[in-house]
Amino acid sequence: MLERRHRVKRWWWLLVGCLLLTWALPASAQRAPTPSPLPLYALPDPRGRVASSSTLALSRDNQTLVSANLLNNTVSIVLPRQRVLVAEIPVGQDPRSVALSDDNSLAVVTNRVDGTLSLVDIKAQQVTATVPLGGAFPYGVVIGDNNTAYVSLQASSEIVIVDLTAQQVIGRIPTPPLPTGLALWGEFLYVTHFWSGAVSLIYLPERQLVQTVATGVDTGLSPSIELDVTRGLAYLPQTRSNAQNTNLTFDTIVFPVVNVLNLNNLTLLRQNRINLDTADRPVNMPFAVALDRFSNRLYVANAGSNTVTVYDLDTGTVRVSIPVDSNPRGILLNRDNSLLFVHNVLEGTLTVVQTSDFEVIDQLPISNLTIPVDMLLGAQYFYSAANPRLSASSWVSCGNCHFDGLSDGRVWLGFPDGPRNTPALFGVRETPPYNWSATWDELQDVELKIRGLQAGTGLLDGEPNAALGDPHAGLSLDLDILANYVSALVAPPVLPPPAAEQVERGQQVFAEQGCADCHALPLGTDLQQYDVGTGDNDGESFDVPSLRWLGLSAPYFHDGRAAALRDVFILPGAHQRVFDVPLDDLDALAAYLLSLPQP
Repeated sequence: MLERRHRVKRWWWLLVGCLLLTWALPASAQRAPTPSPLPLYALPDPRGRVASSSTLALSRDNQTLVSANLLNNTVSIVLPRQRVLVAEIPVGQDPRSVALSDDNSLAVVTNRVDGTLSLVDIKAQQVTATVPLGGAFPYGVVIGDNNTAYVSLQASSEIVIVDLTAQQVIGRIPTPPLPTGLALWGEFLYVTHFWSGAVSLIYLPERQLVQTVATGVDTGLSPSIELDVTRGLAYLPQTRSNAQNTNLTFDTIVFPVVNVLNLNNLTLLRQNRINLDTADRPVNMPFAVALDRFSNRLYVANAGSNTVTVYDLDTGTVRVSIPVDSNPRGILLNRDNSLLFVHNVLEGTLTVVQTSDFEVIDQLPISNLTIPVDMLLGAQYFYSAANPRLSASSWVSCGNCHFDGLSDGRVWLGFPDGPRNTPALFGVRETPPYNWSATWDELQDVELKIRGLQAGTGLLDGEPNAALGDPHAGLSLDLDILANYVSALVAPPVLPPPAAEQVERGQQVFAEQGCADCHALPLGTDLQQYDVGTGDNDGESFDVPSLRWLGLSAPYFHDGRAAALRDVFILPGAHQRVFDVPLDDLDALAAYLLSLPQP
């Protein structure tokens, strides 16, 4: 009995204590607990491993620079202080990013078209292994602890983990579409998404995508990320696409920016955004940045305008704009921030800038270009806004909406014929006429877009011909070069479908529903125009789009009304099948379409 009284007394005083504690707390603390925001992990130690994907990598001794040369399908080993090109080594096709191991003995290179990773022995100056990645369009690469590489696969929407010692893939992490730029900080991996502008955080010990944060609904073309580990910030060179503008002019299409993220809570610091169209002279396609944390200075490589912006983060002003060679996509400071290296990928050169006075002290050829001259010029025309023949005031280039031949995934409202969804350009020469309204009958009609929307003076002399009029082909060597380059853009390989039986059933549905009547294979189009009930006016017809590489061209229809392929068969119009075909069969049909072109 006595023991029971003691137990009751203890519980009584425990209850009183809890009540007193509750009364002592402020009212805000007495409410229901608020869930902790993601990420749940504290930021890593600033003294830990930090790396960003780039076309350039610098050895720890500050002496050796390695570059990935997409034009030559090589990597270069350079001693910039001695002005020596040590070696240029063949790797896979279309190398985009390079990273160095801790001991600087191994260079790791992503081969975008091949879908592989090349391992290059720096001392032996040769490729020692090629690792198949089992995916499409590898882009960024960084190296972490335990000799582990992390690679972004753009067209497969995943990060692959590669054991460099075993020379094999040991893990995969699914991500939102088009993962591209990578930044590694301790156990955190930050990933940019090329066309959406979003950034994902991956917690590596769990191989888990923790959170994805948007940087604006109109923000995209996001190829890289640079971290300020002292202040817990990330800098993102990006382009804002003004697709909602109903009165498009050359200087209202796109806007160059550097967005800033607070890494403590993964929030966008809108007040810190650097608007380069006003801070600097108009520039095009900010592509990579290098941060001097001690001087609080940001260097921005503007790929489309062939310049480097030097931005003072303390004053919010531009110190200087430095002219460089064609299409700078890689930028790197040496260890003491005294030299800035700029990789001009469409020139095969390295610009060396002395940061004390921003003087260009060297322009080194680092790649002996062997590609045909017309392909080199075509690439420069496609990605350049600096050439007044192509764009007024260095404002906009073809690459802004069709980088690497991809679709920017946007519906532009300001075209004369109404909203227009951006198409992908792969295999485009085989599918004339062009544009949703079929108003171009040859690729050289891009001259009309250059003179109109881009406000360039044009690539041919005199006045252009009318659309669907006399041909432009053969009137200008430069215009023919640009058209030939566009027709040569390389599409990603089609990977084996995850559900082969579903794809097989989808092929049967495709035949049963008579889809091939308009979407004749293998091109996926009969090259005609039809009224399919999606126009604003009765009888309005549209060009039949190709069905190839549909996974990289969402949304669908001329106005992008179908966000996913399944929606094509649900929304009103000639493609509606939801009342006649079971949903499982519609999903199978979508799976089949996403598998095109089949090998």
